[in-house]
Amino acid sequence: MKKTFIHAGISAFALCLAVPSYGQRLQAAGVSGSFHVARLHTGQREFQLGTVAIDPQADQNNDETGNGVTLFGRWQVGRGGWYAQPELGYVSTLETPVGLTYSSGSFSYSGRPIRHLDARLLGGYQSGPLRLFAGPSVGYFMRNSIYRNFTNAEVQAVATALDADLSRVQVAMQAGAGVSIWRLDVNARYEWGLTRYSNTVQFQQDSYSFGRTLQQLILEVGFQLYKRPDQPGL
Repeated sequence: MKKTFIHAGISAFALCLAVPSYGQRLQAAGVSGSFHVARLHTGQREFQLGTVAIDPQADQNNDETGNGVTLFGRWQVGRGGWYAQPELGYVSTLETPVGLTYSSGSFSYSGRPIRHLDARLLGGYQSGPLRLFAGPSVGYFMRNSIYRNFTNAEVQAVATALDADLSRVQVAMQAGAGVSIWRLDVNARYEWGLTRYSNTVQFQQDSYSFGRTLQQLILEVGFQLYKRPDQPGL
């Protein structure tokens, strides 16, 4: 499924670059790198898995960091400064830890980085060098094959159950603003999940509710490999 998603995203992006339709002109195309400040947000309270207590609020006041890379194209839509911007991106951020308490003590646990491939379709308006934009993002989340090992069998079982709790395809919204400087795009975005990153935990043949959604502040710098000569910028 991952290869199918990647091939479909690349094919769609290439098609957009190759075949701009009437009334829709390619303004710019390029690549960007981003720094992410992320959090798995939850209102969930403490719950018990066997003899281990799970506290989802243990690290909710702290944010995790990550980075990403994106391919983008920008087309003028109709008249004026309106544009459409499809994107294909890869993002990796650290997972927000949860608190685990058991007979021998307590600690913060995060099992894996959050890695996903995103297909986004943004729409926006540009006035001079300034841009506003918003749109949906569909992410395909990739499992991490590296897990932590614990000497305590109950803690290991709980960690394995938490690591298995992951929705593979998720939908989010992004909104932000940017400025074009020569061939550079400098952007700030905010992303909030519309579907949950996690929903339930399966442990010893029982299901436990554990709802979390991914929220991110994204600071981004892009380079326009192609820029139409009449495009505005500083």
